[in-house]
Amino acid sequence: MTTTKPSDTEYWFARRYPIGSISRSMAPVHWKGWLVVAGFVTCLMLGGVAFAWFGAHDRMAMGIALFTLAAFIGGLWFISVTRVRGDPIRTVADYKRDKPSV
Repeated sequence: MTTTKPSDTEYWFARRYPIGSISRSMAPVHWKGWLVVAGFVTCLMLGGVAFAWFGAHDRMAMGIALFTLAAFIGGLWFISVTRVRGDPIRTVADYKRDKPSV
């Protein structure tokens, strides 16, 4: 069994604010992070479409339930990926500064 060093990890998200700040928010810094954000937005949109469709067919409770389920699943997935693939030390500004210019 091999273990990877922390420096070998590919981070998809980074802190918005430096360590010591009250906020622990993260932002995407890799295209895979942006793909995760797009997946979350897609879950919300699908839930909204289901809500609208069921609401238009007089089944509002089912629409609310499906939207809530889609938002919960998308949010849980987004948060879990952010925690696993988020850089706990470096900030978005650090990644922008270290990005090679073309």
